[in-house]
Amino acid sequence: MSDRPTPEQIMAEFERMRSEAEATLRRYEEVSAELGADAVEVFSDDGLLRVKLDANGKVDEIGVNEAAMRYRQSLGPSMVALIRRARDEYALKAAEMARRLVGDKLDVDAILSQYLPRDGQGPGRPVR
Repeated sequence: MSDRPTPEQIMAEFERMRSEAEATLRRYEEVSAELGADAVEVFSDDGLLRVKLDANGKVDEIGVNEAAMRYRQSLGPSMVALIRRARDEYALKAAEMARRLVGDKLDVDAILSQYLPRDGQGPGRPVR
């Protein structure tokens, strides 16, 4: 006797995998629509600066109000900090999507805590 699966067993396994993939895709689309995973947009506390990330987490738009030009010496560092904040929000949103999609199969929080800054400067921030 052979340990090889029969063609019927192979097709049944293929159908199970296809159904599972379709269900995962549906869940992803639902979660994506619910969380608005298409983009992340953040504003500075004073509302003078704006950063928008696209669906892939890349900087898509930067907005600078004319009034922000009065603070030229701090404009660069403020923009860098705002981009970091936008990326943190993007990472949290992506982590929430992953949590909902994979459930308890992975410890998403542990993985994410390795990459988010603890103090705004480096990896290791605990996840909310």
